[in-house]
Amino acid sequence: MHASARRTALRALARGVSSSASTNACATRTNATAFLASRASTSPSLPARVRAASRARRAFASDTHDDFKPKVADASNEDVERAIESDVQTNAVLIYMKGSPSAPQCGFSNMACRILDHHGVEYASRNVLASEELRNGIKAYSAWPTIPQLYVKGEFVGGSDIMMSMHQSGELAELFKDVAKRAD
Repeated sequence: MHASARRTALRALARGVSSSASTNACATRTNATAFLASRASTSPSLPARVRAASRARRAFASDTHDDFKPKVADASNEDVERAIESDVQTNAVLIYMKGSPSAPQCGFSNMACRILDHHGVEYASRNVLASEELRNGIKAYSAWPTIPQLYVKGEFVGGSDIMMSMHQSGELAELFKDVAKRAD
């Protein structure tokens, strides 16, 4: 059966051609049914393909170096919240970001770090990509849905858009006037 005839047969089968249709359509339906039956006998069943793919993933996972295996932390929500609270209270300026200040992994995190660098303040950072619990925990802690998040003197300031707005208006310089500067 040619490719165009197969497509026609499959379309007719999908439409559910009734017995009152023309003889040509009935023949097409018969051809489509025969084609589908022949394909089913030559290709592995879906569950067998799924099982084969699952075996391949397991083999790959066991053959992968530990550095590339997913890291799963068993931290509870209370532990994460306690760690965040401790970080916020012990650091005058703290940014929760994607990546690190020397290697940001997000444009917004990069912009936030460059603003902080411009003001020359000492700041600590936490990489939220290192832990899903931390990433979700900081969003719940601040009730703010996006990353990065800036904390100054224990208070949540906002994300990169708010930092940029405060930087442009001069509010950020005012906020940082009592904060320790980097010794470059």
